[in-house]
Amino acid sequence: MTGFYTFTPAIFHACHLVQPSDRSEYELSNAIDVLLESGRTIDALRLDRWRVDVGYPEDRDCAEELLAGEAVAGEVADD
Repeated sequence: MTGFYTFTPAIFHACHLVQPSDRSEYELSNAIDVLLESGRTIDALRLDRWRVDVGYPEDRDCAEELLAGEAVAGEVADD
């Protein structure tokens, strides 16, 4: 599953409340759990368009090409 997150500023407070994991890292999923335990909700939206993992330079190149293609297509559609 691919996704991205958007948060309200409450995530920053939740991040301050979590303890480092066994890997000595602060896990975002633990901060999300803090929000859920405090009664906040999480919404999920399905996106039916392309998605690209941009963790590597070649992936970012692919994303830039896709975005450039959409910009050109959008300019043509608006004319």
